[in-house]
Amino acid sequence: MKRWKLLIFIALLVINVVIIGYAYQTSHYQSSGAHAGFPIAKDAEQIEKTEGLTIYSWDKAEADGDIPLSYRLIIWQRGWEQTSKQGPTRFYEKGDYQIMLTSLRGEISLHDVPESEGQ
Repeated sequence: MKRWKLLIFIALLVINVVIIGYAYQTSHYQSSGAHAGFPIAKDAEQIEKTEGLTIYSWDKAEADGDIPLSYRLIIWQRGWEQTSKQGPTRFYEKGDYQIMLTSLRGEISLHDVPESEGQ
């Protein structure tokens, strides 16, 4: 009986840690005003915006195009599917909307992909 109580306690503890971790991670991202609501980190600071392009300063962005696993999970959870990766650029799609996310050291950019440009 003690063993079952211990197993139930551990299972509930793990479930709580997962739920709290998920809530913590999702609270760090918000939908961008442009780019069909593509998620962006709350601590990313917009440094430039033009038609179809927004550049953010973000300390978690890496030069090789890598982004944190938590960010990739939020993007996936919000319905975006990565269609390809070319160098530091990842291509995402949600419905008919396509976006390029480019990660360079200390900054990321979101760029709308015109419908005429294929992958």
